[in-house]
Amino acid sequence: MKKQSFGKWAWTIGLLTLLSLLWLRQAPLAYCVAQQRVVLMGRYTLEQMTVLLILTPLSALILWGVWMGKPKTPEEKKKDIFKIISLTLSILMGIVLTDIILRLVQRSQYIRSGQSYHRQPSQVQRGTFVDSPASPFTYPNAPVGYPAHTFTLTTDKRGLRNQTDLNQYDVVVLGDSFAEGSGVPDEQIWPVLLAQKTGWTVYNLGISGGNPTDYVEVLREVGQPLKPKIVLCMLYEGNDFRDSNFSSSGQGRSKPSLKDIIFKTSPLRQRLAELIIRTFSPINSNRFNISPATLNNPRHIMYPVSWLPMNVPQGSVNYYTFDLKRFLAHCQTSEQFSQTQGCRKTQETLTQLQRLCAASGARLIVVYAPDKSHLLLPAERQYINPAKLRAYMTLARKNLPPEEKILDTILPQLDTFEIVMRDFCRRQTIEFVSLTDILRKKILAGQRAYFTYDQHWSPEGHRIVADFLADKIR
Repeated sequence: MKKQSFGKWAWTIGLLTLLSLLWLRQAPLAYCVAQQRVVLMGRYTLEQMTVLLILTPLSALILWGVWMGKPKTPEEKKKDIFKIISLTLSILMGIVLTDIILRLVQRSQYIRSGQSYHRQPSQVQRGTFVDSPASPFTYPNAPVGYPAHTFTLTTDKRGLRNQTDLNQYDVVVLGDSFAEGSGVPDEQIWPVLLAQKTGWTVYNLGISGGNPTDYVEVLREVGQPLKPKIVLCMLYEGNDFRDSNFSSSGQGRSKPSLKDIIFKTSPLRQRLAELIIRTFSPINSNRFNISPATLNNPRHIMYPVSWLPMNVPQGSVNYYTFDLKRFLAHCQTSEQFSQTQGCRKTQETLTQLQRLCAASGARLIVVYAPDKSHLLLPAERQYINPAKLRAYMTLARKNLPPEEKILDTILPQLDTFEIVMRDFCRRQTIEFVSLTDILRKKILAGQRAYFTYDQHWSPEGHRIVADFLADKIR
């Protein structure tokens, strides 16, 4: 009897200790905010919360069985084990079947055609764009983002964002969401504004999530038959130079792994995650909306992100932020960047675009789009606290320069991507137009060119780009 009682207490103490440790373990909050990841209950990542939601009721059932269970014969134990196995298999089969059904009824947002892909054709999507952080738990004392606004996204018979259908166009536009336009109404995206300002016919081949490999394929399959005189290829430095854009063999797009197909793209998993986020993310989300003086203590957990969002220009109502991963991607020398697969493969695709354009007599122009960290940090150098910047970078990188040298070391590296790509285009006699200076100038003049929390251009940003390109290439 004493042995049974000791076993029950051992199970109880062990499970309660494990649960207590899991519930008390706090996520790296500053890192999660810097990466714009969801934080739940002001303490946990989505993965942590999922584990807790599974283990807590499971532990309660185990303890109930430990304390309420009665002694059983070997035959009864075998029956119980069979019941548990049967119930477990039934639950797993139900999960699999539900996921399969959801996959079958869920309409894919994108369709692959040949080697390129596009949206569903002849559709009109309407919605409201809200510029807000990924999670209610975000930067301490975070300001309100860009004002919410309604938008439409219209696709033509090819599944691309155009409202005209001609046999021939003066200009075709290549690119990702910065070309297609994200969070902005049809009539306010820069390719449409460019057509209005120049009188040219402009066809938008841009598609969200695209990369340089896609630009070659869509130009070959869709763009060239339209016989354009000018091909504008927009390169966004935030995504287009990632190594993951290319397969390990170097041929085409990187293929999704079996884990991605089974788990990451599971509609059931996505819906459960959304439910967990909606339920638990608002709880304790204002935990660090406290005095700025308190946050200025280097020992405070949120100190590394207390300087974001950046107020640019100082004293205005315009705020901008960016995620840590994109910022750190810039922090390398020209030699280091030139050796990356993302750089080399992007350069190869530009060479392929140049050949395609030369064969059809079109003028190729590379339009370089900077991300927010590249624009803002050099522009606001005098207002940057070196200690906070170093603490921010330390969240994901070690062996950094000392505090007194951090600005002189890091800020010049933010130009690396642009310098390398401009030099490459000059050697290949490819026209290169940078948007960095004009966007920085307009932002410092008080124009709100980017959204606060989203990475994309605001309607003002699209107007700036259209005005600049109309004057530059006409």
